[in-house]
Amino acid sequence: MTMIRVVLNIRAWLLLLLIMLMMLSSLSSSQAATGFPFAFMTIDAEKAAARKYDYIVVGGGTAGCPLAATLSTKYSVLLLERGGSPYGVPEIENADAFGKPLDETDNYTSIAQTFISEEGVSNARARVLGGGTAINAGFYSRAGSEYVRNVGWDEGLVEESYEWVEKQNAFKPYQLSPWSLAIRDGLLEAGVLPYNGYTLDHVDGTKISASTFDSKGKRHTAADLLRSANPDNIVVLLNATVSRILFNSPAQEAKPRASGVEFMDRHGRSYQAFLNETSSSSSSEVILTAGALGSPQLLLLSGIGPSEHLKEFNIPLVLDAPMVGQRVQDNPRASVNWLSHQFYTIQVVGILIASQNYIESLSTYVNGTLSFNKNNVYREVIFEKLAFPLSRGHLRLRTTDPRDNPSVRYNYYSNPLDLHRCMHGVRVIDKLLNSPSLHRFNANSTHDFNFTGQPLPKNMSDDAAVAQICRDTLNTIWHFHGGCEVGYVVNQKYQVNGVEGLRIVDASTFTNGPGTNPQATTMMLGRYVAMKILQGWTE
Repeated sequence: MTMIRVVLNIRAWLLLLLIMLMMLSSLSSSQAATGFPFAFMTIDAEKAAARKYDYIVVGGGTAGCPLAATLSTKYSVLLLERGGSPYGVPEIENADAFGKPLDETDNYTSIAQTFISEEGVSNARARVLGGGTAINAGFYSRAGSEYVRNVGWDEGLVEESYEWVEKQNAFKPYQLSPWSLAIRDGLLEAGVLPYNGYTLDHVDGTKISASTFDSKGKRHTAADLLRSANPDNIVVLLNATVSRILFNSPAQEAKPRASGVEFMDRHGRSYQAFLNETSSSSSSEVILTAGALGSPQLLLLSGIGPSEHLKEFNIPLVLDAPMVGQRVQDNPRASVNWLSHQFYTIQVVGILIASQNYIESLSTYVNGTLSFNKNNVYREVIFEKLAFPLSRGHLRLRTTDPRDNPSVRYNYYSNPLDLHRCMHGVRVIDKLLNSPSLHRFNANSTHDFNFTGQPLPKNMSDDAAVAQICRDTLNTIWHFHGGCEVGYVVNQKYQVNGVEGLRIVDASTFTNGPGTNPQATTMMLGRYVAMKILQGWTE
């Protein structure tokens, strides 16, 4: 009888254990199904605001995710993201859906938020965990070594930080598509030399680089880097739009110190989250990683910016900082495009030695299903991105609603040298289109260069006609930056000048855009700055 009871007890325990495992599996599946693969992700604003943190990171984007994940290995971190989760969303995860989120936007809830510059150029910013890495074309390439030296970064830590990102989020192409092969060979025939093969480094000539899409066409965003976070030290709050930074009232002659943030949830309810008062000043900060529109906008809404501009909106002045929102840039794009039933990711780039223009080709979704279908329609684009433009503009508030876009003017081609360099890039595109490799590709496939936009002029020696192409096809490549530039708004440690307990770590701090696509360097920067902080990079 005793043996029978023992056996029954064992069976009962095994049954209980099986039930518990099934419940855990069900919970895990439920979390994944709702796009919450991490237990520390939540939309419970009240719960997130109920405790204090060593670091509050504003913006779960390209820099914010690696920065928050790294800081959480030692400190408590609240990461606030105004958008939702990228997980389980086909228009984000599927490579051949690229472009769909950019076309389907609204003011307050869509994955991407459209804004139009004062010049009338349509652009977009991300509103989702992972930031721009969740909506971009996926091309992954590092900044040049000269860029790293000019910025003054620690080259050893830069290398380590790139490698940390790349182990998780960068994928070497399994093979080149027929189109990429034609582009590669056509660039070489057009004189974009030398051929550098596969490399992540930024080098002159034609090269193959990595992608954040894996071999199955699945996107990996900066949000994936949160897997490296300490789950006991981090809270990621989604659908939380920060409206302003909170500051302690400074003692006489002391600098204002950031003490927390005010934010609203998806229902418009307002909350406040605060930093730990018991933490030392060096390990208690608000860090803005809200991007090249969001970070300068949030400084202005918080009372840090040009005093006369803040008076227009009756915003109490915390610090007169005239350079907030100044010197913004967007790299202009000139292109030719046509419609196709084929989709190709970016695998190849041509980096021109003379002008540092970048020649690339991409496909964007027009209509059809969210997975590849032979009847889907895509827009094929060959374009030149103008690197290191000399033209700069400014950013200003339009309203005091943090959900609204600020007003921005980039002053495209206001410096005549920018237009001259664009013309050089357009002439290389013409050589590429007329290369033997693209002619062979066109003859051996269903491709047909029936341009849907303005075709290139027949006489490419006509400077006026080529310049007009640059003006008429002016568009963005979504690599806008500046507005909180190092040396003007923040110091070399990314601390905001004139206040304490506040840093900015994102593309708004860039003087120039890094490399062919800034996502690699922006993710690296998040990891880099967090590692510097962990190593004691303090005031």
